[in-house]
Amino acid sequence: MDVQRWILRNILDKLPMHPASYAYRSKTSIVQCASQHMGARWLVKMDLHDFFGTVGEQSVYRVFRKLGYNKLVSFELARITTRTEDLERAPWLAANTVIGSYAVAGMGVLPQGGPTSGSLANAAATRLDQLLQKFSLQRSLNYTRYSDDLTFSSLDAFDRLTAESVVQEVSGLVRKAGFVTHRAKTRIVPPGSRKVVLGLLVDDSVRLMPEHRRRIEVHLRGCEKFGLANHAEHRKFNSVFALVDHLAGWLAFALGVDKVVALSWCRRFNKILEREGLPPMPHLV
Repeated sequence: MDVQRWILRNILDKLPMHPASYAYRSKTSIVQCASQHMGARWLVKMDLHDFFGTVGEQSVYRVFRKLGYNKLVSFELARITTRTEDLERAPWLAANTVIGSYAVAGMGVLPQGGPTSGSLANAAATRLDQLLQKFSLQRSLNYTRYSDDLTFSSLDAFDRLTAESVVQEVSGLVRKAGFVTHRAKTRIVPPGSRKVVLGLLVDDSVRLMPEHRRRIEVHLRGCEKFGLANHAEHRKFNSVFALVDHLAGWLAFALGVDKVVALSWCRRFNKILEREGLPPMPHLV
């Protein structure tokens, strides 16, 4: 894990990324991604199936080769940043320190949650982004990708048949780039329907969804009225600290979307913590 963090900091953070890709990059956020679709009349939302598991060791190897590393170093880096199921089924292989441990039956893939997985998946998906961006420009569509979430939007005249043809053509381009779409998660959102991108409303501005605002308010009111322990028990959290972490995560998310409203929630939350004898959270200010 430490070696992967070093690789991310010293090698992969310098990787150029496609402008349509917003995840796993510094100085970008879901708000910036969602804002590309503000005011859209139609949305087509698609999902890549098993995004990290689709990026194999060979693709990772090619990423490092393109960065200028020789074949052996690229191979070593690809092995460090991927894993095979064989190693999990046979832990004695992982414990073996000799070079023979490289002789595993399976090809490695990117592990979900690995420090380097996001950047490497983005790099491996560059051809996908290029194909989908070119297609979108030809169709006068806005295109963004946030990890495995693909979003296409139209400000112009559109209809369901056109939207369905977009789904078919995009699915073909995704296959051409070596990925697979998750058909069950494909959504066509017509005019008059609520436009949601990455869990955010995108109409005339980017806003928190009403149900998310209600969730935060309910937790804050419950903690203020009954105390952290009683509210945590009532809402079936495993502990007070699980509730605190849950609410702190929602508040941090809200700060990035609607800072004015979120700051008032954060002040209430820190007062609750202070009353309960817990330290306030300085990052929630």
